[in-house]
Amino acid sequence: MARRHFQTGCLAKKGASWVFRYREYEIRADRTQVTVHKSVSFGPVSRSQAIELRDEVVRRRGLRERTRPKAGMTVDEFWTRHFEPHVVEKERTNTRKMHQGLYRRHVKIHFESKKLYDVGTYEIQEFVSLKQAEGLSVQTLVHLRAVLSKMLGTAVLWGWLDRNPARGVKLPRMERTRKPRILTFEEISKLECHLREPARTILALGVRLGLRIGELLGLKVEDVDFESGNLFIRRSATRGEVGPTKTKGSERQFPLTDQTTALLRGYLARREVRSEWLFPTMKGGFHNDRTLFTRYVAPVIAKLEMKHFSWHSMRHTFLTNNGNDGVAMPVLQSLAGHTNARTTLGYIVTFAEQKRTALERWEEKLQAARPQVAPITPGSRMVN
Repeated sequence: MARRHFQTGCLAKKGASWVFRYREYEIRADRTQVTVHKSVSFGPVSRSQAIELRDEVVRRRGLRERTRPKAGMTVDEFWTRHFEPHVVEKERTNTRKMHQGLYRRHVKIHFESKKLYDVGTYEIQEFVSLKQAEGLSVQTLVHLRAVLSKMLGTAVLWGWLDRNPARGVKLPRMERTRKPRILTFEEISKLECHLREPARTILALGVRLGLRIGELLGLKVEDVDFESGNLFIRRSATRGEVGPTKTKGSERQFPLTDQTTALLRGYLARREVRSEWLFPTMKGGFHNDRTLFTRYVAPVIAKLEMKHFSWHSMRHTFLTNNGNDGVAMPVLQSLAGHTNARTTLGYIVTFAEQKRTALERWEEKLQAARPQVAPITPGSRMVN
């Protein structure tokens, strides 16, 4: 059990100045605990002023409340020796790379030599404001705060900090600057006619089931069970690396309709490469989603003079159209593999025509419910 340390330090006059001396108990980068003697000079002030200044230092440093030694290592020491090897390296590939990149390009430069316990809410808020002034997007600011919050929260979990200061940091309001790209039925038809395999079947399956591109490229032949009539989502292949699905809820199965069954049977019958992967490369491995789009899809977009879209447009197209067609939210959420219905709702772009139809239907119901009252003719009198 951590040893409690209660103290108010020592306030004494040295020459014309008042000096406050106190001790702090720190955990160094090698996890050894040391006692650090510190002092603060308040200058030539009165005794009552010196006491007030001392009390402020005691409050700010948390000397009375401290029940355990605090992390005296620098932010970079904590990241390099403890947080990255024990936490970051265990994250999913994309998340790990994103966190490492954000730390290297932004967090390290700003906080590298700062003691971990000196990183407060104000320091993080100032950091966020500085990055916003540099032109970083709100989404990037969200990720930066998340990196700091996870790092400092881990230090709290390990007993090296008393609280997580990143939790109180405010961020600018996030606004959607670019509308999601929804493919029209005509565009889907054109793409299916002009795309080469395996991009043709990947797109056809993506818009039919609303799958993420990583889930599509992570499919193996064994995941297509024609006997039971189900397609199983068990893994994800993104940026050339195979890993688990995005969340536990993303592991799901889809019933194979007659059209989807015919689509997959036809594709398997004519594919040239034999591999355990459903959509293999010429060497039998799995595709990199960016390379696949650049080589197979981008030239067709240019040829058809079509507005640019991304792989994720398949998912937006599926969820938007099915959401607006009245598919129940629990069903749509299950198909999408979302753990939160609000995430599913964020994909649904309501069309203007459907808004008009909904309002007209509502007005018809209101009109039908109104009592039939004879219209007031000119010259008639209202009776009280």
